[in-house]
Amino acid sequence: MRASTIALLAAAGLATVAIAAPAQAAAAGRAPSCLAYTLDDDGAQDELWVWNNCKKGVSFRVRLANGPDGYCTYKEPRSRYSKFTWEWPQRFDGLRTC
Repeated sequence: MRASTIALLAAAGLATVAIAAPAQAAAAGRAPSCLAYTLDDDGAQDELWVWNNCKKGVSFRVRLANGPDGYCTYKEPRSRYSKFTWEWPQRFDGLRTC
């Protein structure tokens, strides 16, 4: 969701806005591109497989729209995939570091 949309919703009393400290904002950024994934979102239940092709371990969180985000997960470098699932109306909104 865009910052301007969040600000409008907060002003209307429809959303609570928490401002992250600069260090927290930098730490919770977009996951590196070497953290690869495959998404199957063809049915009522979506499935996501994530594996780490990076040279170092990565902690990440699955971001979902219309629902709570996933928990913070650590993947060793060159590790086997992890599988995540969720139900509609939630949808995949990206991977973030944590």
